[in-house]
Amino acid sequence: MTRGLSTSFLRVFAGLAGSLLITCGGPLVGPDMTGVAPESTSGTVHLTAAEVQTIIAQAASQAQAMGRPMTIAVVDHEGTVLGVFRMTGAADNTTFQGGGSGGLDGSTVPANLAAISKAGTAAFFSTQGNAFTTRSASFIVQEHFPPQVNPSPGGPLFGVQFSQLRCSDVSRTGHPSATDNLPLGLSADPGGLPLYKNGTAVGGIGVEGDGVYTRDPDSSDDDQSIEELVALAGTIGFAAPTGIRADQIFIDGIRIPFANAEPPAGLSTIQYVSLSGTPLLAPIDSPSTGFNPATVGGVLGTVDSGFATPPLNAADPPTFTSSLAAGGLTADEVYQTIAQAAQQSVITRAAIRNPLGSRARVSIAVVDVDGSILGLFRTLDAPIFGFDVAVQKARTANFFSSPSAAGDLTALGQSTYVSAANADRLSLNGSIAYSDRADGFLSQPIYPPGAYSNFSNGPYSKPLGTWSIFNTGLQLDLAQTQLVASLTGPVAQCTTAPSKINNGIQIFPGSVPLYKNGVLVGAIGISGDGVDQDDLIAYAGSVGFQAPPEIRSDTVTVRGTPLPWQVFPRHPNL
Repeated sequence: MTRGLSTSFLRVFAGLAGSLLITCGGPLVGPDMTGVAPESTSGTVHLTAAEVQTIIAQAASQAQAMGRPMTIAVVDHEGTVLGVFRMTGAADNTTFQGGGSGGLDGSTVPANLAAISKAGTAAFFSTQGNAFTTRSASFIVQEHFPPQVNPSPGGPLFGVQFSQLRCSDVSRTGHPSATDNLPLGLSADPGGLPLYKNGTAVGGIGVEGDGVYTRDPDSSDDDQSIEELVALAGTIGFAAPTGIRADQIFIDGIRIPFANAEPPAGLSTIQYVSLSGTPLLAPIDSPSTGFNPATVGGVLGTVDSGFATPPLNAADPPTFTSSLAAGGLTADEVYQTIAQAAQQSVITRAAIRNPLGSRARVSIAVVDVDGSILGLFRTLDAPIFGFDVAVQKARTANFFSSPSAAGDLTALGQSTYVSAANADRLSLNGSIAYSDRADGFLSQPIYPPGAYSNFSNGPYSKPLGTWSIFNTGLQLDLAQTQLVASLTGPVAQCTTAPSKINNGIQIFPGSVPLYKNGVLVGAIGISGDGVDQDDLIAYAGSVGFQAPPEIRSDTVTVRGTPLPWQVFPRHPNL
C-alpha cells in the first residue's frame, strides 16, 4: 500500500507555503539593507549601563501593562551579563518541557538562568549579516525540519542547544569580564531577541515568566508568546535591521521565523528606578571585546588569548600550539590547516547571511588526539556561538574515530550506547573515520533520518516519544550531571575523564578527523554560516591530512543505509 502525504505534513506545508522562496524568471530582489552597519563594526560598539536600564525598563513596562510580571536579562554580544531584573510577582522558577520524557524534561531551574540563556542565544546567533531569535533557534534544532513536517530529518542545527554551557572549557577566558557562557546552553524558547545599536549587533534580551522553558512545536501557526511580546518592547530603539532578520533568510527555500509580533507602539515606559522588583544584577557597561585581531593565511579575523597567542599587530600570525602526541600535528601544520580553511571561507557563499552572496563567516578549531585545542580562529563577524561549537565538532570527530572510543564511552558510563553501536556493526576502535555529519546521522530519533515507516532511533539517540530537545540521547547523557552541577557553581568540564570531549559532543555537520601517514592525529571543526558550508570549509582545511578513503564513514552501511561523510553546497564559491 502506498502511503500518501500525512495530514500534519499538508497542514504545515500549507502554513509554510507563503514562506517558500519562489522565483519565476524575474529578477531576484534582495533584502533592504538600510541601517545595517559594516562587518568591520562587529565587536566595536557596546551598550552602556544607562542603555541597559532603558531596555529593561521598556520590557518591564510592557509586562506590567499586560499584568504579567517577568524576569528580564540583557547580555552583550559576547555573553557578558549586563543586567537582570525580577519584577515583583514574577515566577522564581521555570520547568523544562521539550515534548518528551526523561533527561532534563520536568526539571525545574531558576527563571533568571533561563532569561540569561535566551538573551545569550539571540546575541550569539546574530551578526552584521543575520539577526536570529530564540524562535529562530527553535525552528532549526527539532527532530524535523521544518518542525511538524513528518517525515523529514532533524533541523540543520540539530543538537546545538547543548553548546555554550558553563561547564565548557571553551568559555571566553580572555574576556575582561571572564564570561562563563550560558547557564542552560542555547535556548529554543521564544522570548529572546537580539539587540542592535546603530546597526551593529551588541547583545540580546531574554524574558522568562510563564513557568515553562520549552520550544515552539508548531511554526506554522502564528501563536504569540507573552515572553516574546515583552522582549520585543525591550528592543525599542535597539531593534535588528529588517533586512537581516531571520524572516529575510531562507534555508532550502524555507523562510526562518523571527518573531510573531512587532514591538508595541506608544509604550508608556516607567523609569528604571521606579520599577517594582529586584535587580538581581544592577546594569553595567558592556566591556570591550575579548577578541584580538589576527590574520591567518591572509584572512582577517580574531583570536582569543585563552586559546592562541595574540599577535603583536594585525599583520603578524598568531602562534598556534603543537600536538604533544608523538607524530602529531606541528604548530606549522596547525597554522596550515586553519589557513586553508580560512581561505576557503572567504570564497564560499554563506547560507544564512544577507545580503545574498555574502562570504561565509566561521570559527575554525583544530584539536589533537587528546582533544586539546591546538588552534582556534574566528573570521570577521562570525557568529559567537560557533566559537564553542567548532571545538565540539572537532572533538566529536576525533573522539569517535579514535581507537579508544568504545573504552572511553564505557568508562564514562555509556556502555548502553556502545552496545547499540555494536548491534549496528559500528566499530568504535579506530577502524572507521567518523565525520560529525555521520555521528549526527546516527544521533537522530528516526533512523535513517527522514524515513516514514519501518524506522527506529539511531544508536546514539532516544526513541520518539522519549526524545526531546532536552533529552537527545548520548549527547545529553554525557553532559547532564555536569550541566546541572554548573547551575550552582563552577564546573571544570562538561564530561568527566577522559578529557577528549571536555565541552561535550556536537551532532550536526562540520568536522572531519585529521590523519598523518594513515594515523589519527586530531580533527578540524567549523561552525558558522551553514552546515554544508561548514563541511566544505572543513574539507579545505583537512587537505594534506585527510582520512584514508577506505576507512571513511561513507564506506559503512547501517540498516541498509550508507552513512554520510560530507555534503557540499552546489556552486558554493563566489
